[in-house]
Amino acid sequence: MRKSALRAMTVVGLALTSNPLDAQAGLGQLEDATTPPGGFFRLRLINAWTRSDARFTANGVEPLGAPFTADGFGADKFQPLTAIQSLVQAASGLPVTLSLGRSRLDATYREEILPLALEYGITRRLSVSVVMPVVRKRAAMLFRLDTAGGFSANVGPNLHRTSTLASQTNATVQTQFDNAATMLAALLASCAGNPGGAGCATLAGREAEAQQLIQSSQGFASTVETLYGSATSTGMAFVPTSASAAQQEIALRVAAFNAQYRDLLTSSTDLIVAVPRGAGGIAGAADFQSYLTEDLGRDSLTMQERIGIGDVELGFKFRVLDRPRTDQRRTGIQLALAGGVRLPTGSRQSTSDVVDLRLGEGSVVVDSRAIVDARAGRFGLLAAGHFATSVQNVDTTDAATRTARWTEIHVAPRWHVSEPLAIHAAYSIRTTDKNGGDQLVGGGISFTSLSAFRGSGSPPVEMRFTHLEAVRGEAGKPKFFRDQLEVRIYYRLLGR
Repeated sequence: MRKSALRAMTVVGLALTSNPLDAQAGLGQLEDATTPPGGFFRLRLINAWTRSDARFTANGVEPLGAPFTADGFGADKFQPLTAIQSLVQAASGLPVTLSLGRSRLDATYREEILPLALEYGITRRLSVSVVMPVVRKRAAMLFRLDTAGGFSANVGPNLHRTSTLASQTNATVQTQFDNAATMLAALLASCAGNPGGAGCATLAGREAEAQQLIQSSQGFASTVETLYGSATSTGMAFVPTSASAAQQEIALRVAAFNAQYRDLLTSSTDLIVAVPRGAGGIAGAADFQSYLTEDLGRDSLTMQERIGIGDVELGFKFRVLDRPRTDQRRTGIQLALAGGVRLPTGSRQSTSDVVDLRLGEGSVVVDSRAIVDARAGRFGLLAAGHFATSVQNVDTTDAATRTARWTEIHVAPRWHVSEPLAIHAAYSIRTTDKNGGDQLVGGGISFTSLSAFRGSGSPPVEMRFTHLEAVRGEAGKPKFFRDQLEVRIYYRLLGR
């Protein structure tokens, strides 16, 4: 009795180290038409390792880090930089194309799936199952910025954020522009009431010009404040470098405004002499990482890892047709129908802009599968069709763009070297309604003693290994390699 209890506990422990079904993890090549014998538990001890460093595009394949890799990294590659580029263009009056220099992101993606899965044979044809997958996703990234090869940068870190002198200079710029505008507005008001007053002779007939100067200088000062910062703002993360054409043009525009104010105010001294401080040098990788995390609220381009429970699945399988091959019958066929409900227990948080690190779909998903396993002599063919649909979005943040329907077809022809041992090829085509599809090819080896089991004696053991590669996919789908290993152990919990 104590041995039986110990064995039962061992079975339960093994069940807590298994893998998700094909619908959840895309492991369709592990699905077949068999069910556990009536009264038996079947533990599916599966592990799947997926690795990728590239994704499909409309024209082929590109590295995962391509969105952050460029000879001149700017707004055309990273959209949030558009705001800074627009401010530099407005402040300088030049059609500046912002560049942080040459960038490169090396990125690799790893995924390991181990579900907690257990099936029970209610009859020899009907089984029920529960799956609680443990998912580990990891993105390893190395981001670099430099000016090697002549790919120069025209913006760099804003000194306003790190230098007291720079912040004081930028505050002075705003003060001087404000004072000059205030003085000219006051003179306009005074001359309107007393045209013969001091300085009014110069303004006579030029009132519109003066009003235009006040408006344009205030607009310029506001743009400069947003870009460089002031006593009350920190400015943008990146500003033109001191030697850049944009910074030199901004300095010329400051001088031009000063000359206009001196002329209209008949001042013998300069009114606007402070120039906003340009960047002392180019940005480094750490500066861009800080921009991502502090300004944009995103995660940095470094190592990111997530481990947790995915979406729990409750399912069943029923063998509609069961005509196994025997010594008297050279051909055999099995047909099974399966279905399940996946619950949105996996986290939807993703800590990377490069790869998807979410552990669940955020939806209640109902799926159905049909599996056919045919055998003629030494040749066998396993084919499975799968359809899943989301019936309720628990997480509605991206419901409009989230996949709502999945369709998969898996084919695995095999050749039996012996009755229990076979080698197989593998092909899968997968489509979604929102995020495209892909095609996988591969092959592997399998072993099973289930066909020789007659309900007594040693429980059967099964093993299946498959290597897969994504050979084609729509833009954005990962170009990955996957190794899947499954060992199935059968156990009758009560009695023999």
